[in-house]
Amino acid sequence: MIEFIIDDQKITVEKDTTILKAALDNNIYIPHLCWDKRLTPFGGCRMCLVEVEGHSRFFA
Repeated sequence: MIEFIIDDQKITVEKDTTILKAALDNNIYIPHLCWDKRLTPFGGCRMCLVEVEGHSRFFA
């Protein structure tokens, strides 16, 4: 299990959980178009970019 914070809310998830899935499972909305539960995650549309503290780039 890993823990992280999204919008001041502590989230605990399994190690391989995506940020988007963790957010959606905790009622935190991140805009997205390309993610579908039936497909392998793919950050192609870039709508779901998030900022990670301590990194100089955004992540999909």
